[in-house]
Amino acid sequence: MKTRQPAVSLSRLYPALRAGGGLLLSAVVLSACSSAPVRFYTLGAPAVAVGAESSSTIPITDSTPVIEVERARMPDYLDSQDIMVRNGHEIERSGLGRWASRLSVGATDLITARLAQKWPNLFVTDQSQPDRPTWRLQLNISRLDVSRDGKSALNADWAIIPQDTRASILRNRTTIVMDGNTASNANIAKVTESLLNELSDRIEASWPGTTGATPQTAMTFHRHTKG
Repeated sequence: MKTRQPAVSLSRLYPALRAGGGLLLSAVVLSACSSAPVRFYTLGAPAVAVGAESSSTIPITDSTPVIEVERARMPDYLDSQDIMVRNGHEIERSGLGRWASRLSVGATDLITARLAQKWPNLFVTDQSQPDRPTWRLQLNISRLDVSRDGKSALNADWAIIPQDTRASILRNRTTIVMDGNTASNANIAKVTESLLNELSDRIEASWPGTTGATPQTAMTFHRHTKG
């Protein structure tokens, strides 16, 4: 004849459940502590600093031509701190990689720095100026796809707006395609930087009256000075 097993008292069960829950919580905390940290990436900061042509101070006067670079516009899904890579029709978001700032800010900073390197005698800035600049650069990046298969592309158009309201606004557009390893976040950052470096070269080449290192027409326009 079978005998019934005595029922387990709830008062005896609760300590066991509490102990088991504590072990589970400890395991989760330890797992979180041991996970890889998020890494932050910039665009070209070391290269810009090391590649400066001169360490001397160049004074900025009222006659120094000014190029004001407006913040680049780009699609909403790209303009964040998330590092994205395209895989066919899918956009993959990196779990452990972030841009140090929004991508539009980083791209604008890089292009501004590259143009400033190319034209050290001009004042190239991405900050709004109190006076009307010699030129304004408006930039629209409509596509910046760094792809998992290593085929990456950038589409952009830009407008060069002169200080003289009677002068024509110059508009250009370009498509840049290049191959590059995109297996890691560091490689994605390098490919993105390469695309933007090529874009800055094409912007420079499209500048009005460019011969050598400095736009010649810059010297025909001056900031207004008080008499």
